[in-house]
Amino acid sequence: MRRVAIVTGGATGIGRDLSEGLASDGFGVIVGYHDNVSGAAETAGAIEARGGEVRLVRGDGADPATASALVEAAVSTFGRLDVLCCHAGLTAFGSFLDVDPGEFDRVVATNLRGTFFTAQAGARRMVEQGDGGRIVLTSSVTAHRAIDGAAAYAMTKAGIEALARNLAVELAAASITVNAVAPGSIVNDRNLADDPTYAERWAAINPVGRVGNGADVVEAVRFLIGPGAGFITGQTIVVDGGWTMAGQAPDDVLRAADAIRSSTRDS
Repeated sequence: MRRVAIVTGGATGIGRDLSEGLASDGFGVIVGYHDNVSGAAETAGAIEARGGEVRLVRGDGADPATASALVEAAVSTFGRLDVLCCHAGLTAFGSFLDVDPGEFDRVVATNLRGTFFTAQAGARRMVEQGDGGRIVLTSSVTAHRAIDGAAAYAMTKAGIEALARNLAVELAAASITVNAVAPGSIVNDRNLADDPTYAERWAAINPVGRVGNGADVVEAVRFLIGPGAGFITGQTIVVDGGWTMAGQAPDDVLRAADAIRSSTRDS
């Protein structure tokens, strides 16, 4: 029997990687997106080019009606729902003293309200089916380490991890696991557009010595929705190359560490 997944925020970046990754694993995939029509079409095209099955659903992720439409699409297209990846979210960076109430509300609505009601709609369907399911929410390293200028965004991501813990308890009797992934420095088109040196700068401060990519997050999600993770729920997997453990070091320390690594490699 074909397994079926919903991925929100699937038009670009990690959301696209998740959509394509699950499709390559044989899932029928419902891809949710908001305004990026061309990006969603590219995601669908990539899936279909590899022989996968996908359906696009457009809507505002903060609107519970969109959550219902995603689940309805999964059922009408594929007959069921097995996995829900609540990935859609907005980033917002700026001085805490200057945060605009409208911008604050927009971030909270998408990241918290949207995640909450999408998870609710998916869980209701899974309970109705009666054979369990897997829900994965997307958090961020900003829920674990403070970053200057990320107060509103980080608050929503910490809330998402609290939601995962609470849903894990409430839905356990229905054999539904709920976990989160917290990506760190993941290279994508948006980050490179903002900073062409993004990969090099983050590779220098991540203990593993490289920047992350979407495939790193996909592998964490694969584990959480796979047969080996049935006893894991309410947890967050931080996918950050060790950054939250070590934190950012001063530039002079980084240069010294890089020299040590280079001499070790040469020997």
